Amino acid sequence: MVDWAGLAADLGYAGQAHLTRDFTAEPGYQAGYAAQIGRAVQAWSDPKAWEGDIGVMGDATPAADVGAMLIMEMVLHGWDVAKATGQEYVCDDAVAAAVLDTVEAQAELFRKYQGFNDIVPVPDEAPVFDRALSLSGRDPQWQPPR
Repeated sequence: MVDWAGLAADLGYAGQAHLTRDFTAEPGYQAGYAAQIGRAVQAWSDPKAWEGDIGVMGDATPAADVGAMLIMEMVLHGWDVAKATGQEYVCDDAVAAAVLDTVEAQAELFRKYQGFNDIVPVPDEAPVFDRALSLSGRDPQWQPPR
């Protein structure tokens, strides 16, 4: 999914092969991915990028929805990497609210394609970001094995 996020971020998508490709095994993937994300940030910084439709996986999807999914992907995968490597992850409240909105809108679709696991229960009073994590199938309290 990280590769898809980078491709979608770059306002393009090259097909289903990217869903099964292990891009981390390719030489220089880190520098290439960093460059791709840099291009994405530049592209999505233009307010016009958020207008109209983008062809994603054969469908015309509102650009704003693609942008919201990209933010969701980057935040959730950022949390994944931080947690897996024992680092703290802090998400701004406004970003957490936007991610929760996107997760609520897209969770069932992502589960259908095995992008999200089942919901992890959290208390009703859980912070917004914890609710987004739980709806995406992540346990907000997860810690890597020691």
